[in-house]
Amino acid sequence: MKILIIQNKRIGDVLLASIIPNNLKKKYPNSVIFFLCYDYAAPVLENNPNIDHIIAVKEKELKQIKNLISTASYIKDEKFDVIIDPYVKFQSQFLSLFSNAKKRISYQKKTLPLAYTHKIPILAEQDSPFGKAIDDRINLIKCLDGEVEIEAAPKLFLTEEEKKEGATFLQPLNKNRKTIMFGILGSDASKSLPVSYTAEIINYLIDNYDVNIIFNYIPSQRSSVDKILAEVKTSDKIYPDIFGKSLRDFIKIIYHCDGMIANEGGSIHIAKAFKKATFTIFSPYIVKEFWATFENEPQNQSIHLKDVKPELFAGKSKKELYKQSSSLYHEFTPDYILPQINEFMKKNSF
Repeated sequence: MKILIIQNKRIGDVLLASIIPNNLKKKYPNSVIFFLCYDYAAPVLENNPNIDHIIAVKEKELKQIKNLISTASYIKDEKFDVIIDPYVKFQSQFLSLFSNAKKRISYQKKTLPLAYTHKIPILAEQDSPFGKAIDDRINLIKCLDGEVEIEAAPKLFLTEEEKKEGATFLQPLNKNRKTIMFGILGSDASKSLPVSYTAEIINYLIDNYDVNIIFNYIPSQRSSVDKILAEVKTSDKIYPDIFGKSLRDFIKIIYHCDGMIANEGGSIHIAKAFKKATFTIFSPYIVKEFWATFENEPQNQSIHLKDVKPELFAGKSKKELYKQSSSLYHEFTPDYILPQINEFMKKNSF
């Protein structure tokens, strides 16, 4: 059996969708599995023994019709038996429609006619302890033949050499302290706490915990990071120059950390895949019930503005909340966040 999984979008989406091939290989050990994703997210799939081929495409290029047609032609020529599409956007619908695969599986949404042979209803609510984002992806493979015990947790696969490289990054740290990775910025402004709030949280950690603090950011974000660090106390607990210059470098580094505090995003899901202690700060427009995965595990904790000021969300759509994310973030003051972080730090023995 030859299977293609199509999961474009961001890093967290791709990592969570990797549970699909992980479980399919258990059902069909002789299958050949391809995984199509955007190139910037592909590093979370590297070395995964359940994925035989990664098709890494550039986001801007796939949105150009000539490239989309070329990719569809390639997929058709590969003669896949099964297409599984958790993405369900125009590009993936187009690829599925012209693949000629006998089974084309996705969610029950409004799509191109005949794009899918099996449309699975999106669950109305979470039906496991793992989180709705996990439940919906597992649900996509249940219509295939063969029963197997489902493994819900995503996995990352590092070589021994990569583990050594990760340890090398952290050599300057104080070996007598535990190490916290702080996700100092979200993937964009709509997923990032205000600068002064972020600085206040870091200063709280400096004042109250004897831990090494390193940051997750990419080189192009350094000017934004410097604005935050300008409001952070001088301390030998802070190591702003230790960071990964690529996603794979970040994965190597977080493997050796003890925990992570961050705005919700792919980095948190990577930390969870390594069973690190995580504290997630949700953007106001993100649905916590969907993305708060594996909070049944005691090391994981999160907070959403809706938890403390539900009245701000009454009757508002996700689109409205997105437009208001900046003003809503300013309501999400450290006074609400720090008590929860304090509980998280003590529970995980930092």
